[in-house]
Amino acid sequence: MTSRPDPLSVQRRQALIDDFVATVFDGVTDPDGAVVAEWMRELPTDLADDGAWQELAGLVADTAFRRKVRTMVLSDPRLEFGLNIRPLVLEHAGGAVERGVAAGSPEARAIVHRIVPADLPADETAAFVRWLELVADPRVERYWQLLAVLHGTDPGPPAVPAYAWLLDALRAVSPAGRGSAG
Repeated sequence: MTSRPDPLSVQRRQALIDDFVATVFDGVTDPDGAVVAEWMRELPTDLADDGAWQELAGLVADTAFRRKVRTMVLSDPRLEFGLNIRPLVLEHAGGAVERGVAAGSPEARAIVHRIVPADLPADETAAFVRWLELVADPRVERYWQLLAVLHGTDPGPPAVPAYAWLLDALRAVSPAGRGSAG
């Protein structure tokens, strides 16, 4: 028989997450940002995996993690990048990672152009590189993985290795990709 969590404990857990989300989204009025904030604060009332909860609590209490997420929130959010490009990144860049394709190789250039149009203007490529620098962070991915575990859903395959490869490959093959250091 599974014991039900103490309601006060549930309230405290939610308050910790609400504080984290309120801090990192403070002053953000972008509608996409509001959607992401709601996703980030959604906790189940019955947290069956206490280990995942403890790890999540430690993560949201980490000042450097809070700063990283705040930077992400205040940057050009490019929600469309995250929603539209993830399947391409996982398929093509993820496949390159699995095959050991070097980021600066001729094969990498072809893979990059399956994900990022070759004629993407330099300013858009540079914005995309800045976005990749933010999202290719294992701690951010871990936040979403832990939420999935707490919700009893599959967190899916890790995406950070594919995003990191794409970032390295873009830097290697595109002059606009070299404009920022990660």
